[in-house]
Amino acid sequence: MNVVYASSGGYAEIAGISMRSLFESNRDVEELAVWMVDCGIGGENRQKLLSVAAEYGRALFFVRGVDPAERAGISVAAGRWHPATFQRLFLGSLLPPEAERVLYLDCDTLVRRPLAPLWERPFGPSSALGVDDCRSGRYAAELGLPPDAPYVGSGVLLLNLARWRREGTEDRCLAFLRARGGDVTYVDQGVLNGTLGALGQTGALPPRFGAPTVLFDFPYRDLLRLRRPAHPPTEAEWRAAVEDPAVVHFTACFYSGSRPWNEDCPHPFAAEYLAHKAASPWREEPPRPDGRGPAGRLTTAAAHLLPRGLMLAVMSFLHARAYPWARGVKSRMRRRRRG
Repeated sequence: MNVVYASSGGYAEIAGISMRSLFESNRDVEELAVWMVDCGIGGENRQKLLSVAAEYGRALFFVRGVDPAERAGISVAAGRWHPATFQRLFLGSLLPPEAERVLYLDCDTLVRRPLAPLWERPFGPSSALGVDDCRSGRYAAELGLPPDAPYVGSGVLLLNLARWRREGTEDRCLAFLRARGGDVTYVDQGVLNGTLGALGQTGALPPRFGAPTVLFDFPYRDLLRLRRPAHPPTEAEWRAAVEDPAVVHFTACFYSGSRPWNEDCPHPFAAEYLAHKAASPWREEPPRPDGRGPAGRLTTAAAHLLPRGLMLAVMSFLHARAYPWARGVKSRMRRRRRG
């Protein structure tokens, strides 16, 4: 099993805790190697990461990350994300040819169950399998796809790198990024969906293999009202994801606000994350301050003060309709200026 992370220096601790959970939950896997795409990891954190791998007798390889702007030949907007997020687009050239199938995990994941059932899934016509991101069809349409096209999250991805190399997927991703002027909604996730989705090469995983925070923050019916997803999970899939997720993805969500490396995180699996931290080389590191700005904190406070129905209606309008519409207008104006 080949597992890939990409981390900056600031996220090395979070990546290391995720990696420890991966090793702990997959002790029975005979061969498990981790490739860490290094986007500024310092020497001390590198040694700590190596010590986690050594504790479990696993191989850890460091690969130097690339500059997405340099690869694309244009300025690339990362927004609130670190440029490390783009590294998954370049895994076909960053990893050796023998890495033909890889499992990409975001640093902010917690692995709770064996991943062999995920690792062994057939690709079928797809070259990238991910959990549906539970978004309205306007996000696919903004990328130039049909509104009912699949739209997968990029936090947990099973990738057919052999096919990526054979079909020039990296070059196609770069072409899409250039065509969008280097500014794509949800950065690399938008690029992957816009590129592979147009080719019919994205496929959905059950949400328990990468359960985002929004699934835990809202009951099933409220989740559908909020997100208006084009491809909603069934209630049984949602329940399996929140009750016994194989992989928890600690994504940001306006309702709960903080994440497990912050103080007083309300996530139901924050305690498991902190247990792994307590057994890791970062056990003495204090909780990180809440990195949200005033607008983010105000949104969380307002979401809890407003009547439930009104809050869901307002946030659904903003998330499912207004934001993708505004992004689409911005994208069309940019392309018009470019000629």
